[in-house]
Amino acid sequence: MPLHELSTYSVEHCELCHGKHFTEVADADRDGKPLRTVICEDCGLVFSDPRPSTTQIDDFYRNSYRLAYKQAWQPRLNHTYRAGKVAQARLRNLMPLLTPGCNVLDFGSGGGELVFILRELGHDARGIEPNFGYADYSRDMLGIPVQIGGFAEASVESNSLDLVTLFHVAEHLEHPVEAFQKVAGWLCDGGRLYVEVPNVESCCIWPSSRFHQAHLYNFNAATLAQTGRRAGLRVVSTFTSEDGGNVSAIFEKPKVLLESVPTPLPGNAQDILRILREHTLFAHTFTSYPYIRPLQKLRRQWRERQILARFSDGKSLLQSIAHEIQRKERPDSGSPPTATLAPV
Repeated sequence: MPLHELSTYSVEHCELCHGKHFTEVADADRDGKPLRTVICEDCGLVFSDPRPSTTQIDDFYRNSYRLAYKQAWQPRLNHTYRAGKVAQARLRNLMPLLTPGCNVLDFGSGGGELVFILRELGHDARGIEPNFGYADYSRDMLGIPVQIGGFAEASVESNSLDLVTLFHVAEHLEHPVEAFQKVAGWLCDGGRLYVEVPNVESCCIWPSSRFHQAHLYNFNAATLAQTGRRAGLRVVSTFTSEDGGNVSAIFEKPKVLLESVPTPLPGNAQDILRILREHTLFAHTFTSYPYIRPLQKLRRQWRERQILARFSDGKSLLQSIAHEIQRKERPDSGSPPTATLAPV
């Protein structure tokens, strides 16, 4: 059953600042289905309210999420190709954080594309994936170590990891601060957490496409950074993708975790509300995005058909991507990331 039909409880206070004053910013998701989304007036965190129970959320991601958004129990070849190319792009930003033989965990590893490529590049990488079908594919078809489950079931040795990645995971979590705290326990001193989420301030999408039934939270750079601070981590940098659609943060585990205090972010809610208010259908029509993005999609699809004709399985396809990285991007050379890492 879709998540928007499972809402069972109302949020009592903000996850970040414990504020209790919320303003509604939307009443429907990107498909036009009912979804009440609010913003905390004290810090600017945007979230769904009411929301499903923990049991309902866990069951949705184990059994229904991939079917709902990929119409497949396991990745098809085109899904693996697209996810592999996304993993290649993500690696450009991860390269400065990787050392030879780096111990990496990709949480929410999907079909295992990033984990597979990292292992091909010589890193000790593994994944955790809550969806049964995608986790089984990762283990059976790609032969990589992937645990099935969420944060509650995760079995990871304390102080054992150099790098944890959360790509488009934090927005799905019922309690992201608690999850980040658990990650902090997994990291060794000086270990890094890399998080990427959709940017609630994005203007590259149609305004009606902003909110998603499976996204319990919607972050900007300030609230994402604050989530890491609340978990006791030090913020190394935050940055947005070139089109502004995603926001990322790199956190570092200090020898002594920082004090976790729920504090407001003055002015952040007002800034977000202004952006949402100004990003109208009319205004979006007069940007380049509605016209460039469909052309880019057609170009990608044409290129995809050409490449997929050369492969019969996902494993050989991902090996080809890994070899391309080794040949062209030389990960051992410490090539700079594609986005500017702005210190916080």
